[in-house]
Amino acid sequence: MNLKPVEPDARELVDRARVLTEVMLENPDEAGPNYVLLLILAEQLHRLHDIFEAAEYRRMREDKLSL
Repeated sequence: MNLKPVEPDARELVDRARVLTEVMLENPDEAGPNYVLLLILAEQLHRLHDIFEAAEYRRMREDKLSL
């Protein structure tokens, strides 16, 4: 079996970040912020940034080729 991870699209990453943020706000740790959720949120936002950056690069390259 040759399974490879599915890369979620930007919309799914935004939805995940929104849900994680809501969970952190609804269920704060007694001693401080929930660092596990913050780490997951940070990773999701980093992936989202990479997706938007790649899309912008592709769009700029396509614009340059169409000139």
